[in-house]
Amino acid sequence: MGRELKKVPPALKAEPVVRELTALAEWIGDHAVEARTSVERWMTQCLPVPAALIRQVWPDPYWQRALRYAVIAPYDGPDDGTAGEPDVRRAGVLTGLAPRPGGSGLVVTGLDGEHELDDAVVVVPHPVLLDPRGTGLLERWRKLLDPLGGEQGIEQLHRAVYVRPDCSPAPAPGARSTRGGIRVFHGASYESGARFERSVARFGGRISGERAGFTFGHQGLWHGMVADLRYQGPVAPVSLHDFWFGDVRGRQGPGAYDVVPRTVWSEGIRAITALYDERDASQGPAFGTMPADGACGYQSFLVACAEYAAAGAPDADPVEPRRPADARRLLGAGAVLAGDPAGPDEELLTARRYGSPLLADGGHFVRLVVARAVGAQDAVARALGLEPDAGEATPVGRTSVRPQDFLSRVCRVHPELARQAMGLLAPLRTCAKTADTKPGRAANQLSTSLKKLTAPHPELLPFALDEGARIVAAAGSVAMARPLYTEARAAEKRLGGIDESALWELVSEFRALGVVDEKLLGQYRDDVAARSSAAEAYESYRRLVLESCRRESRIPSSFAVELAEGIGGGPPAADDTNTEIFHLLLRGGALATATAPVWEAWAAPLERDLAEHPDTAEHLRTHLPEPQGSSAVAKTAAAEAWLALMARLGRLDRLTGGAEPDPAASAKAANAWLTLFLRQYAGLRQPVAGLEPVLTAIAARMREAGETRDPLLGLESRSLGGDFWGVGVDLELLVLMRRVGIPLAEPADGQRVFALQWIQRRGTAGVESVLGDPAFRETIRTELTGAVRGSHGYTVTRHGLTPFPKVTKRVAALEPLRELMTGILDERARRVREGGTGGLFALQDLLLHIEPFVVAGAAKHFDAHVQEALAADPAALLADTLRAHCPGHGHDGGRTGRCGLREVTLDHARKLLESTDAATRQRHAQVFAVEPATRRSRYLAFDLPSEFAQDLLPGIGAALPPITDEGCRSQALGVVQGVLWCEMWQATLRRFVRVGG
Repeated sequence: MGRELKKVPPALKAEPVVRELTALAEWIGDHAVEARTSVERWMTQCLPVPAALIRQVWPDPYWQRALRYAVIAPYDGPDDGTAGEPDVRRAGVLTGLAPRPGGSGLVVTGLDGEHELDDAVVVVPHPVLLDPRGTGLLERWRKLLDPLGGEQGIEQLHRAVYVRPDCSPAPAPGARSTRGGIRVFHGASYESGARFERSVARFGGRISGERAGFTFGHQGLWHGMVADLRYQGPVAPVSLHDFWFGDVRGRQGPGAYDVVPRTVWSEGIRAITALYDERDASQGPAFGTMPADGACGYQSFLVACAEYAAAGAPDADPVEPRRPADARRLLGAGAVLAGDPAGPDEELLTARRYGSPLLADGGHFVRLVVARAVGAQDAVARALGLEPDAGEATPVGRTSVRPQDFLSRVCRVHPELARQAMGLLAPLRTCAKTADTKPGRAANQLSTSLKKLTAPHPELLPFALDEGARIVAAAGSVAMARPLYTEARAAEKRLGGIDESALWELVSEFRALGVVDEKLLGQYRDDVAARSSAAEAYESYRRLVLESCRRESRIPSSFAVELAEGIGGGPPAADDTNTEIFHLLLRGGALATATAPVWEAWAAPLERDLAEHPDTAEHLRTHLPEPQGSSAVAKTAAAEAWLALMARLGRLDRLTGGAEPDPAASAKAANAWLTLFLRQYAGLRQPVAGLEPVLTAIAARMREAGETRDPLLGLESRSLGGDFWGVGVDLELLVLMRRVGIPLAEPADGQRVFALQWIQRRGTAGVESVLGDPAFRETIRTELTGAVRGSHGYTVTRHGLTPFPKVTKRVAALEPLRELMTGILDERARRVREGGTGGLFALQDLLLHIEPFVVAGAAKHFDAHVQEALAADPAALLADTLRAHCPGHGHDGGRTGRCGLREVTLDHARKLLESTDAATRQRHAQVFAVEPATRRSRYLAFDLPSEFAQDLLPGIGAALPPITDEGCRSQALGVVQGVLWCEMWQATLRRFVRVGG
């Protein structure tokens, strides 16, 4: 008698009979998993299922294993299974079928005994619905299984269930968060981030940043749960913080959690408690400060909820309940609805029986197959040695249109290659195992393997590569799936004879998976055009765009651009398809960056959409064409095109607040739109066709409502910043707004108009008008005024105008600006004449302000100030300043003594300046950088060991009366240095004056 081997010997693996038996075993294994996961999905999401489906699959031992002893209940709702609820009062444990004329009933055993269900639609209810209040009913259901002697094939009655509380716990003292996070498991730690990530993935979650996101379905609707983490990668430890359900949104008190379906709540808590139980006890807070396990932690949470309710917690704010899922959402979640397909997104689901000598007593394998794939499924079955039942497959309901499995795809086109296709299942399974953790490696290994395995039958390669792309994409890596998809298309081209209809469906499928991006969509369009015609390519591309727009919330802008040029080069017509596409493009953000030509091309669908959907006008209020470039010309053209288009469509009045119910709302809307418009086209060039009438209308609305506008709001632009600073202000637009009567508020304190930037970019147009406003006049005066630090420790910088002679000449040429500058110079000249302690700084300030005009050759307008600055005697300035800088109080420890600074005369000062040699002056000039183009403010140290002190102290000691106080000596060093700067500064400006003369 032989012995049982653990695996097939290598020598036998290549035998045809072994390969066929292996393929059959794998097929049966996949079939069993599919039956179990289908029933579990129906149960966890409470999805309706036609009773006819259960009756048809019951003869299959694997379907029966999943369904027998499962609790089922009638679905209380329409016969097709939509908009209903499980009727758990009539629920029972499914034990079999009761034959009867014309069909059979479902035999169930409930808490009140055995009965039959004749309902057309049933549901496998989540166990929390059998005991929603946690009163012990679920335990009675569990005990019901014992006399039946059965064990459930799915985790239903013995599933961990968590009852949703009626009230939230009291908010934590000092809590800042408003999301209503549950903190009972806060602090749970995990040594391995990779292990934690695998645990999260087991419950369908995914980590992004420092959050783990989960999604749970209930009757076709999806609900989110988020857990905050301290997550720094797969090799670092992880800490679990609070978690919350997205629907709660910070609500607290009784009814706070009612917005979360009980099934979603139970599944979410089940995932979190399981994660908590997998924590590393050695990590995190000290032992005893955290719950012993997840169940204990949740029980403490329920206690806190009950205590808050008993304390008289205020009810949570009411919220509008979510609308029940329609048929499309239910089918998308995996439900099977009764009846025939109701639209192009649905197809007929059938039950197809296959006989096998492996099954006794009339048993069959029963496959749920969409009607269009029955032939392909039959080919697969025959290749496995199974025999399809005579006759047609039995319809059991309707399902959503979904991609076929790999073998069905192959056998639909190449039924003769079914056995060869089965030989590719092994590398595809290996890819699926590897893709969860190493998607790149999985894709590369699969590609290499498939090229060798499909060499005898290259027509199989595109199918297998596409299946690999699906596997890798499902593992969460569309980037790694994309090369497989691209290889499949290349293999398809090499084979030729492309089925355009099948390829379109394939591209649509992979677009939904995220594998096909905009570049690949464009490539598909080009390939179709090369194989057929540009018109057919455009139509195929348009259909794909429509499918994508219906499915995606954020629509790429390339769709609007690519379709803007319609068939034959003309703009898109206002047909149903184009109008729907435009409607979705506008709401999906695809037109947020569209240029004016693109908007103009879509004008006809836009006009129809405006007529059919009143809210389209509201969307237009937040959309403006993107300029075709950053130049003023491009911005002006875009602004004019938009105003013209809106005027042609009769929408300008609505855009600027005309549709609002009261003057205040109208003015607010008009003001908001104007700000958006000005910011979008900041830096445009006047005149702008059509703008002045719009501004006039806005001004009237604002005056009527008594509204005012920030005068510079929306007028700042980097394109007007010039070389002075980062931004500039459009003064011409400011003038225009003043002219049409827009009520402007007073400028805020310190608010700048950046007049010099405007003058550099656009000249002096509008400046004179702005100067007519006293508030703006003072602002521009401040901008024309330079600054001297007034400290001996810093050198003097240059005036902002000095590097820009053209701007300086424009300032001098405009009489209002020239008058403003004259006033600035008068003030500084007066301070020079006053002398005293600030005399040195006053001369520096005057030199600073005349310098730009001297350098630019525009000093003739300020000749008197220039002459006064250049005629100032450095020696007299030195003597006055030195005397003024003696503190005048006692030196030498408080004893009043004579200080040399108070005795400095004009002769002392002249002697000191004359004794300073050229080399010393040159060294100081290099530090000062006296040339206007290179001068910068620098910090200088005058302490006695410094280079400055070593240069100047010998001369100071020889020329001035004795200075015994170190503070006065340091003051003298700074004053002498400053006078030397002024002397060199005067010499430099005299040179400019001579050259200009």
